[in-house]
Amino acid sequence: MTIEIREATPDDLHAICVLGQEVNRLHHDAWPQVFAPPSDPRHDASHWQQSVAKPDATAFVGEQAGQIVAFITVSLVAESNPLLQPMQVARVGSVCVSASLRRHGIGRSLMARVEQWAHERGAGDIRLNVWAFNAEALRFYEELGYAVRSHGMGKVLSRAA
Repeated sequence: MTIEIREATPDDLHAICVLGQEVNRLHHDAWPQVFAPPSDPRHDASHWQQSVAKPDATAFVGEQAGQIVAFITVSLVAESNPLLQPMQVARVGSVCVSASLRRHGIGRSLMARVEQWAHERGAGDIRLNVWAFNAEALRFYEELGYAVRSHGMGKVLSRAA
């Protein structure tokens, strides 16, 4: 299986939106009280467009036989909290590999490309968030050397009648 990893262009936006529905479905199925249900992929274009070909953010796609089968988004931010060491940080936003192609190394290739991109821009750290229900993603990131650094917590509030 030959997958080309390349930086996304605005022409890839629709394919990213379509694949993004897989990410959305996974999250909505696990926590429908938090995540919106999948919808028309065009509805998400402005969200994904923030990560395509920007000076401080980009997306990479995995392409097989001319078809986009995976993507990852990443942005670069300056850590400016006075309680932390100052540094450039790369933040991975979303990662999606088409369900039929998972466990073939595509996600690893995408993550390696993001690490290269971050290194080239002087990032001292890469960070990402994983929802607690996503055990498969947690294992994947741990295999790549990522470790839990904090726990985000939330509570759904009941609506007043």
